[in-house]
Amino acid sequence: MKFLDVFNPVVKGSHGLTDEAAYTSIKKGTNMIPLYGGNVQHVTTERYVSAATVTVDGTNIRIFSGEGIILSLDGSAGSMTYKNGETFTLNHHAGFITLKEGGKSQVNLEFFSLFMKNHYQALSVSDGSKTLSLNQLYSEDFILPPKATQDRIMKSLGGILQASKNLDKLYNKAVSLLNKEISVNYEMYQGRNIRIDTILGYISGNSGLTEEFLYNNIELQGPRYKILSSATKEENMLGEIPMCTINGRQLKVFEDREGLLVIRKGKAGNTYFLTPGKYTLNDDAYILFVKDNCRYQIHLKWLSIQYRSDFLAYASSSDNGTWNMTGFFSNVAIDIPSYKEQLKVVRMYEKAENFKMRIELFQQKMETLLSKEIS
Repeated sequence: MKFLDVFNPVVKGSHGLTDEAAYTSIKKGTNMIPLYGGNVQHVTTERYVSAATVTVDGTNIRIFSGEGIILSLDGSAGSMTYKNGETFTLNHHAGFITLKEGGKSQVNLEFFSLFMKNHYQALSVSDGSKTLSLNQLYSEDFILPPKATQDRIMKSLGGILQASKNLDKLYNKAVSLLNKEISVNYEMYQGRNIRIDTILGYISGNSGLTEEFLYNNIELQGPRYKILSSATKEENMLGEIPMCTINGRQLKVFEDREGLLVIRKGKAGNTYFLTPGKYTLNDDAYILFVKDNCRYQIHLKWLSIQYRSDFLAYASSSDNGTWNMTGFFSNVAIDIPSYKEQLKVVRMYEKAENFKMRIELFQQKMETLLSKEIS
């Protein structure tokens, strides 16, 4: 059968629903709903928005509910998650699948989301684009077992699915805790209303540091540097490159000190703390660091937690936003509590991060188990 034999046309999510808009709406704190996109899974999310949020062109966001399947169309294209009874929204990197009335006797939606996921993920990379177009989706033939068989398989997986859902609830609690805006009554301050440009320096990325450039220089000898970019997950990173010349200049590197990666393009304004190591970066990001002549003690991870909204405030309102480094350095001023109090905030935050990471490991094991059972 073909997709449109049993399913309604896919309803795509909203354009212009940026990370900055999502974070701004969090502060409203009214009727918050999950925002999903081109994710590997759509059960846990680090992004919530107000149901009253509007896109950058002033359009109300599209809100989804009822029984159906979220399908990632790019990013982790082909990934699917069954939904029933949850209210949420999507950005344009995902769409929502629902059954036609006549399809309900032929398809168990939850079974379909598990059984067909690998097929659609493989289809999304068949032409090298890592996207899944609606034309691809609608033109593909697929074969399902009888509905009674689908139902029987899903019943046999009940215990595994329930355990998986319990893990998802725990994960969401951890994410919710990490996303809350920090409000701390500090007792001692090193300084107040201190301009950020007197505290931090930065390095910009290497223009032309692409996968092709890496491939052509991978065999060079010398110290190797981890390439940072707008990709924040290990599986999406470019890898490592030896010291080399790029565009007639020595590769810009950052090494042996703590830093703060700020995404310049894409998830603009998002920050990631860097432990001392050997790093380089392309021009999709910046690395910030504490100036050698800074008179204050500052933990960069504390800065990224406490002043997250300030970083995001300088991201442009577009689907592929850019971070305004000049505006940030020119306008932002901060209050700096004692280093001991900064560390206390960091340690509390890290406990929640570690809890989240442990749950993610269990979720991966559960996903592997489900895949084996469904096959």
